[in-house]
Amino acid sequence: MLIKNFCIINPKISNKNLPFINYIDTSSVVDGTLIEIQYLNNSFPSRAKRELLKDDILISSVRPNLKHNYFVHCMYENLIGSTGFIQVRVTSKHIHPKYLYYFLTTDNRVKQYTSVAESSQTTFPSFNKNVIENIEFPNISYEEQVHIVDTIHSSLKFQ
Repeated sequence: MLIKNFCIINPKISNKNLPFINYIDTSSVVDGTLIEIQYLNNSFPSRAKRELLKDDILISSVRPNLKHNYFVHCMYENLIGSTGFIQVRVTSKHIHPKYLYYFLTTDNRVKQYTSVAESSQTTFPSFNKNVIENIEFPNISYEEQVHIVDTIHSSLKFQ
């Protein structure tokens, strides 16, 4: 099953006029760690277009080898991400969002994104959402996904 069959990639924005935003740029995250959220109350960056919700997945489409990827663990008011991210939102109860994040950020996936990006004809190495939309997701039960996520989380506690 392709990822586009159970996710919304780059959901449409509501275009509401916000008095402020909590902004996440690609440089705000490194390999799953949120370094900073910028509180902005005027002159928002033109790339501030991804309305984020808890459990959204952000994959940097620019220089993917730098691993500026993030899983939105909690909600902040008016949380907005850069269009430098490909935003992935799970829409199926049969897919664990954190498992999908781990799946999309493995070294092999990052190598795939990097290969596509380096062959692009853009100013910076980048790839588009079609690459993620057309990834084949493994046939694995929700229970197995939960077990894998729990195993990864327990191993991270001991590092």
